[in-house]
Amino acid sequence: MDFRQLEMFVAVAENLSFTQAGEHLRVAQSAISRKIKLLEDELGEPLFKRVSRRVYLTPAGEVMLRYARRIFQDLRNAQLEVSELSSMNRGVVRIGSGMTACMYLLPPVLEKFRARFPNIETQVTTGSAEAMLGLIRGHQIDLGVLTLPVPAADLRVIPFTTEKMVVVTSPRHPTLARRRSLKARELAEHPLILFSRGAATRTLLEDFFARAGIHPRVAMESESVATIKPLVQIDLGVSILPQRAVAADTARKELHALAISDYALTREIGLVFFDSDYQPRALRELIKMFCAATQDA
Repeated sequence: MDFRQLEMFVAVAENLSFTQAGEHLRVAQSAISRKIKLLEDELGEPLFKRVSRRVYLTPAGEVMLRYARRIFQDLRNAQLEVSELSSMNRGVVRIGSGMTACMYLLPPVLEKFRARFPNIETQVTTGSAEAMLGLIRGHQIDLGVLTLPVPAADLRVIPFTTEKMVVVTSPRHPTLARRRSLKARELAEHPLILFSRGAATRTLLEDFFARAGIHPRVAMESESVATIKPLVQIDLGVSILPQRAVAADTARKELHALAISDYALTREIGLVFFDSDYQPRALRELIKMFCAATQDA
């Protein structure tokens, strides 16, 4: 078994295609097939199965992928640790978050991080909390910026900011546009535009509706605050969003925000990562910057 075999194996496993793996690595498909066959012979187990021209990981392949990713993660950590000896002259930190956090929480922190460590590359992936946790556990990202709580007993979680949730309407809403607050039960009177089911913030809102005894009229669902806001703006419904996410829109009077007078509705954002014996300095510094940004806010 050699490093090149593992690299080819991971490429096939992540693409579920020998052809795409070859294109990614710029290697002939026949060479990849030959290397994978040698690896399977050495292990004594098939790593892939082919069904109707599609490629799937076998149980042995899933185990091998987990360890191969760990090997590549250790190599990345070694690179970062060595680079620390020369003032962090190179390396990569990979971050995963939901779309809202990506738009409103990450940019100021990443701007400061890039200014201080210009030679450290930052890569950002967006998706659901469930998807990001899978990427952390698969050593495909280093840090998750996620809505809490998350099912992560095997990971370290640092709560780092709490966001107030507000009711958001069109500035032309016939009954709410001139009000500054409303009671929770009044939300049942309006069509709601909410995050999609399964999103952490949607789960938080469903818990809130249950506690408040509200039976919501869900008119639309969306995965992103960026798509919810224009729908609210043209008065297709009312939403409940993080105050930070609509601050600029309300200042421009493109949206109108109201407080929920009888409930303190907030969501907590946390940093999620592996708590290992060695933590690269780049990751440590990034975590410190996130926490400092919260204190400065």
